[in-house]
Amino acid sequence: MLTVVIPSFYSSKLIEERILEIDKEIKIIIIENSKDFEFKKKIENKYQNVKVIIPDENLGFGKAVNIGIKESDTSMVFLSQPDVKLIDNCINKLIECVKDFKDFSILTPYDKNDTIFTNYEIYNKYQEAKNSSQFALKEVDFVDLTWLINKDNFDIEDLWDEKIFLYFEAQDFSKRLKDRNKKIFISKAINTYHIGSASHDKRLEFYSKLNRNWHYNWSRFYFNKKHYGSFYSYKKGSILLIKLLFKFFKSILLFKKKSIQLIFAELHGLFAAMINKSSYYRPYKDISLRDL
Repeated sequence: MLTVVIPSFYSSKLIEERILEIDKEIKIIIIENSKDFEFKKKIENKYQNVKVIIPDENLGFGKAVNIGIKESDTSMVFLSQPDVKLIDNCINKLIECVKDFKDFSILTPYDKNDTIFTNYEIYNKYQEAKNSSQFALKEVDFVDLTWLINKDNFDIEDLWDEKIFLYFEAQDFSKRLKDRNKKIFISKAINTYHIGSASHDKRLEFYSKLNRNWHYNWSRFYFNKKHYGSFYSYKKGSILLIKLLFKFFKSILLFKKKSIQLIFAELHGLFAAMINKSSYYRPYKDISLRDL
């Protein structure tokens, strides 16, 4: 009935923790975006319900989960992330919930680590859902961190935008679904816990910061242009460009080497998006953990 799909990049310890939170009868597909074939061999030998797919290159989140969705042969697919704990029997509660409730495209557990942000947003008023009292279901406009996909109410056009490598993919995913009148629900009776900033090996920390800075600005500009038009995106982008240039030259004057690199990554990502370059940046493309 349900397949769990988790994309990963050098997250072996966290992946094993997530596997142990899921019943052995449930199929799990891991899309390992590194070339860690030792991890694949270890996991598939140890857990009979787990399949590890290693692409030819680091695909990012959207492309990776699309592979998992297409690979699954169940009517429901649960997308998660290595640093999201599946607490309080989360998966089994989802299965119980959807036995009688199938009028949705996406159903997301409420994340209990809401100190930084909540993993859903509501912009419009909606009618109360069936079974809403038992599972505290609420229709929403945006969800993040995890997604239970009902393939009976999900089309090929609803797959993740593969042009986005990192950041704003969840916003884009939710917005496209709502624009096509698809229903998205949050369940406050079913929970996860987002650890945060723990999805990759710590030896990649600085490269990860470069990656985040570049892709956040690329993806934000791309998202704004895609959904709100050129005038809005270039107006916002130009203001940000001026601010970043000021910060960049200030860091040069203060001889802050790492700050220069990090701000340059922000500038580079924004400028690449503004001139319609693809989301190509991979600071650790050719890096092996054995070299660090």
